[in-house]
Amino acid sequence: MAWCLTSIIVAVAFCSLLYRGASDYSLAIDITKGTIAVSAVLCLLYEARRARQRRPIAERWKKRVAAGLSIMAIVVYFDGFRFAYPSFYHRWEYYHYYLGAKYFPEMGYDNLYKCTVIAEDEIGAVTYTDDVTGQLVTLDMSAEVRHPDRKIRNIGVDNLLIHASGVLASPEECKAHFSSTRWSAFKADVQFFRTASEKGYWEAMQRDHGYNPPPVWTVMGRILAELHPATKGYMQLLTCFDGAYLIGVFAALYWAFGWRVCALAAIFWGCQSPAPFFWTGGAFLRHDWLFFVVLSACLLRKRYHRLAGASMVYAGLLRIFPGLVVIGWLVVAGTYVFRHKRMARSHAQVLMGGVLAAAALLTVSVGVSGSDSYRQFYEHTLRVHDQTPVTNHMGLRVLVAHKFGTGVESGRMKYTMDTSLLDPFETWKEMRSERYAKYRLFGYAVIAASFGFFVYVCRRVRSLWVAGCLGQIFIILLSQLTCYYYTFMLLSAPLTRRKRQLEIPLLCLAALSQGIWRWTAWNDDRYTLLTAAMLGFCYFLLYAFATKVRRAESGHASRVLAAS
Repeated sequence: MAWCLTSIIVAVAFCSLLYRGASDYSLAIDITKGTIAVSAVLCLLYEARRARQRRPIAERWKKRVAAGLSIMAIVVYFDGFRFAYPSFYHRWEYYHYYLGAKYFPEMGYDNLYKCTVIAEDEIGAVTYTDDVTGQLVTLDMSAEVRHPDRKIRNIGVDNLLIHASGVLASPEECKAHFSSTRWSAFKADVQFFRTASEKGYWEAMQRDHGYNPPPVWTVMGRILAELHPATKGYMQLLTCFDGAYLIGVFAALYWAFGWRVCALAAIFWGCQSPAPFFWTGGAFLRHDWLFFVVLSACLLRKRYHRLAGASMVYAGLLRIFPGLVVIGWLVVAGTYVFRHKRMARSHAQVLMGGVLAAAALLTVSVGVSGSDSYRQFYEHTLRVHDQTPVTNHMGLRVLVAHKFGTGVESGRMKYTMDTSLLDPFETWKEMRSERYAKYRLFGYAVIAASFGFFVYVCRRVRSLWVAGCLGQIFIILLSQLTCYYYTFMLLSAPLTRRKRQLEIPLLCLAALSQGIWRWTAWNDDRYTLLTAAMLGFCYFLLYAFATKVRRAESGHASRVLAAS
């Protein structure tokens, strides 16, 4: 315990010292993250050197150093506890996910911003006590929303910005879906979020891309949101769920793979740059999918096959893209059937658990969200939102659509952002979409070649949990995600249980990501380079497993399959 407390103090002190000489606190945090990742690499190199000298380091010292570095990484992930969000709850996140889930029957996926504008106009002038300064403030919400410069995103249509005043001409298009009681509750919740947010921040919220999760996520989101009106204390309470999920991620890794994998995962998670605290810290059920996808790998290793199948299905139905790692499972299971003309017992158990979980979750989600919810989800999220370029997107589509060059013809943000347009990124979006359409066949070829290599590797691997962790490459190849979902790269850590030599490259990836983040200030350049780094690392993982596994591991795998 003393060692852990010392690590926390050192991490916070280091951040504070760097802050004094840095132009901004985020720079200090990024430097600290890179320093921790490099320090962990140096520790591993020293450990290897001592092993070659036949003077191995005592296990207790390895655990102490690993624990210290892990705790420091976790501290800097949380920005050294200097939270950017007052009262530690993410207003932007809660506005979308708390209100989106709570009033999903009335608003669906497309009407959050429009209904908010109408509610603000009806609320009018209010007087409240500012949560930060403690002063009385008078605010005319109707005047704000009728200002000619007020814009919202036209969700469900073209995803471009429109003037908010145009929505006010037909308030019944939104209000007709609410009962009088529910409309009053919605206005009260909108008033809470507006008075809890600064004017510019509040208006920027409604230029985001709306409420997007699948109906299965809406089940738990709506249950929790409807328990209590929006208040500061209740938002803080709901934030604790994400903290519990994150603790669960590392507890599961420790249980299934041991302290070394757990520490490596914590250091990587705390030091990588695509998914920092800024995006989803203090949010509402943003890490549930991560817990269940990691848990599925842990359950497989511990041979709880039915639960592993159920856990993976739940992760997939919460956010869709986690289910892509199942491609790894299918390749292993298909190879086994091809060789033995039957399904392995363990594979059948995984399938059974997944089917039962899917049946239960889909039934409940339809009951909670409505029979039309999946059609709405497809239309809004998969057909419109997923096809709309966003500056912090990552994935193969980003690599295909991006062009490094100078001038407007490159299509980069640096040259195409135009503040004179209603939507400053309209030209950027159009050019990126056109470029992807032009080169998408190249993307398909990359996917096909990658799948062929993956099959070649997994016919040697045989283990479901290893194939699932390697299958994270298909998340990059087949989906276009906002950067903060790249915490799925945690699935790389369990692979070091089989291939110890992957530890240093994984930590180097975290350090490299910090360098990429600081290399340029333009998001499209940043996330294109980060995608290239993450995808390249996934190919490196496949290459590492393309060689034969050690004889002891091969024998163990054979015994497990024989027992199945």
